[in-house]
Amino acid sequence: MIRTALFLPTAGALLIALCTQLPVLAASKRETAAKRFKAAEQLYEDLRHVPGPELRPRQYEVVISAFEAVHRTDPSSGYCDDALLAIGELYQAMAERFQQDRYHQKAREAYEFMAREYPSSGHRQEALAMAAELGGLPATAATAAGGTSAPADGGRVVKAALSDAEHEAGSVVQPSGYQTRGAGLVSISKIRHHSYSDGTRIVLEMDGKTALKYDRLSRPDRLYIDLFGSIMSKSLIKGVQVVVADTLLSTARLAQNRGNKARLVLDLKRPTSFDVFWLDNPTRFVLDVRGAGAPRSPRTVQALDPGHTELKPPRAADTTADGKHSLTRALGLKLGTILVDAGHGGHDTGSIGPGGLREKDVVLDISQRLGKLLEGRLGAEVIYTRQSDVFVPLEERPQIANSRKADLMISIHCNSAPSSKVRGIETYYLSLTSDSWELSVASLENAAASSSIHDLEDLVAKIAFGEKTEESREFAKRVQERLHEGVSKHSSSIRNRGIRKAPFVVLVGAQMPAVLAEIGFISNRSDEGLLKQSGFRQEVAEHLFKGIAEYATSLGTPTVRTSLSAGSAQRD
Repeated sequence: MIRTALFLPTAGALLIALCTQLPVLAASKRETAAKRFKAAEQLYEDLRHVPGPELRPRQYEVVISAFEAVHRTDPSSGYCDDALLAIGELYQAMAERFQQDRYHQKAREAYEFMAREYPSSGHRQEALAMAAELGGLPATAATAAGGTSAPADGGRVVKAALSDAEHEAGSVVQPSGYQTRGAGLVSISKIRHHSYSDGTRIVLEMDGKTALKYDRLSRPDRLYIDLFGSIMSKSLIKGVQVVVADTLLSTARLAQNRGNKARLVLDLKRPTSFDVFWLDNPTRFVLDVRGAGAPRSPRTVQALDPGHTELKPPRAADTTADGKHSLTRALGLKLGTILVDAGHGGHDTGSIGPGGLREKDVVLDISQRLGKLLEGRLGAEVIYTRQSDVFVPLEERPQIANSRKADLMISIHCNSAPSSKVRGIETYYLSLTSDSWELSVASLENAAASSSIHDLEDLVAKIAFGEKTEESREFAKRVQERLHEGVSKHSSSIRNRGIRKAPFVVLVGAQMPAVLAEIGFISNRSDEGLLKQSGFRQEVAEHLFKGIAEYATSLGTPTVRTSLSAGSAQRD
């Protein structure tokens, strides 16, 4: 046996070696903290896109742990104050969503820890303000720290229909007609928004008026409005988030901040000014946002002065691509309710990519994102065939659309091909075909159907004599163009495979224009890689929305059914 001599350095040698390595170790820790912060930020972004009903405490805790790792790695890192602020926000979001006081406590502790340990941080004032809001510090302490100062750009809330005077940020304002309801709470039943070229309007449908308080926070820039004595109705998802994504706002978030107070938060993209007012019959709280220095929009002026109108005459529907007017267009029919169908589900996984990505998971996520866009931007009522990983028989899906009187139906799927090289976008409408590819795609998507051979004659009759074929083809054209136009920016190899027709069971019997969108080939590794990304799925939803909105616009004005105030011609 050969023994190896061990070299034991002296204490002095160890000290010299350690001192030599200290700058390298410090730099390494900073770099690691930076990488971990970026990874945590990505997790935070992904969390924001998870559909509300699917959120669980564990999902928040994973993101919190990622931010905590930043502080553990290097407490002197410039990312620590950002990480601690994010931890406070996440615990606060958990408190609002799950209604548990322990999360309020943890949020307050995170804000206070950040303010105490990082006194020179640019986030300190905000952390103090949030801690005070959660009961951790006297409100005066936060105010002294600058947490409730008014925005420098002049973006004060003009309490137009509430008061003739303008009020400083942080003050509580009671609207005209407001009455204390004792233990009763005003119910908020719906949130919606409209984006215009000159601003954004957020509308809350309520059964009464409430006292308000607002404030502005920075980094990131956001406005919040508290509605005292209000509660979100059961029809609203707790912590509902509306993706706005226009030039002024990125999101509008409504949550139950306390048991008797709802909070509306707007994430701002640039300096803004805003007006708030109430509309009656039914009661609606309206917030109009515009760029800093921009004049009030005609919609705001009209709401403040009922004698002033900017109503435009109705516009006739466009012709279809072949220059015709279908019966739908001749009758001036509009959209009000849209059914969004996420393909497959439950034991029916759909196609599976080479990396294991399942079609049923991808399309469920995209359908939820699309639904939010349709509700928020188009003002449509959205119906889903499924909002979780459950199996819904194909034959039942069009019946759900029929029973709920949907005006439009879109079924979302991922394509698959024997060759892993195939890429592209296809959009289908219901029709008979002899094309071998179209029939092969239909056989894949119809695999879970439960009809027997005996039903063939009835199915053929429904397909061959469908009255919505012409409008479905027009609908498919709009969706195909917008979807390919957007997605193909990622690669020139993503082909426009065109509008196609096939006997899809999921569309059979639908009493409205209906299409099936194949958003990409999950059998292709590049497409699978894109479909794994939260950002890309949001893009797909945006492009599908554009196609639907374009089709809706082609039907004339207005594009959706609207609720008019009783005895008034005002629209909100």
